[in-house]
Amino acid sequence: MTIGIEDFCEDIVGKAMRGTKMSDTDLAAVAAVDVESIQRLRRGEGDADTVRAVAKPLGLHPDKLVDTFNGVWYPQDRDVDGLFMANTAFSEMFVNAYLIWDTVSREGAFFDTGADASELLSKVEEEKITVSKVFLTHTHRDHVADLDRVKAIYPEVAVHVGSRELFQGAGSVEHGDVFDVGALKVSARLTWGHAKGGITYVIDGLATPIAVVGDAMFAGSMGGGMVSYQDALRTNREEILALPDHTILCPGHGPLTTVGEEKDHNPFF
Repeated sequence: MTIGIEDFCEDIVGKAMRGTKMSDTDLAAVAAVDVESIQRLRRGEGDADTVRAVAKPLGLHPDKLVDTFNGVWYPQDRDVDGLFMANTAFSEMFVNAYLIWDTVSREGAFFDTGADASELLSKVEEEKITVSKVFLTHTHRDHVADLDRVKAIYPEVAVHVGSRELFQGAGSVEHGDVFDVGALKVSARLTWGHAKGGITYVIDGLATPIAVVGDAMFAGSMGGGMVSYQDALRTNREEILALPDHTILCPGHGPLTTVGEEKDHNPFF
């Protein structure tokens, strides 16, 4: 199954406008285009010249934004033993959750539950995995919607969430905390801005490093900076894009990607 890119050009422009607090009129003035052109672009219409004109005033990379507008890039497919993604419907969107496990000891952990944990639970049975932990990237409803069912099935499982987003029955995670899942090491990095306590979990011990980033970053985009746009940009650069280029990024929405691909294609960076 091919999972669609989460954000189109108009979504990226809208997020950048909200983050920089620019109105249609403001952006039209600094980009030297008319307001109607901005409005067409935000409706998913417009043209590449308008896209290029608005990019720099919004702090976006012009060539990458034009490529997004033209739909010329999609991340390479990834298949890693010990990594499983479930993509489930929540209202009018789709949300990702992950099962990651030590392929030798068969100990594993959930990263978020998504709207429906059924696929994760089936994979646990198929692979004969012992689930020891649930890590939450943040507590927006689409990411934790099936947590109660998971806790009922695995009452002894430890649930972990960032300390800025305390959640009933969950342990507090601080930046720099390290957890064991079998022989795997799970390191927590604070990547806030979309959510006040967003955590990226970096997993070492599989064939390639993995980072479960939640809504901090998507393939070719990022989560809206609903709490702090500038801190979302900063922590993405410092905590995600500083990882090795071959690190696989597991976002909360859209397909898997890598650090290297995001450096090459994400208009925000």
